[in-house]
Amino acid sequence: MVFLLVMLLIFMAILVFLLGLSVGVAFLLHWLLPAVGLEMALLVAVIAVGQAMLVFWRVLNALPPSPLHEDELDSPPLVILEREVALPRRHRKRT
Repeated sequence: MVFLLVMLLIFMAILVFLLGLSVGVAFLLHWLLPAVGLEMALLVAVIAVGQAMLVFWRVLNALPPSPLHEDELDSPPLVILEREVALPRRHRKRT
């Protein structure tokens, strides 16, 4: 439970940082180029949410495996053998 709360807190911190940064960049774009509307802030914020989820997923995958799943790593590797039966081949029609 504590692990989930810590991960949720990390996700929220990354999300808030990226959203704040994206809205700031959008306001800077609007100030520098008045032709760019404030609607760009919404677009940049959506991209930031995607980036936050990507970073969160990478953080979760970077963690070491839990002790419950360590026995699966000790199992022998799965070997896929080639087919021994040859498939029939199509013959070209001669005209």
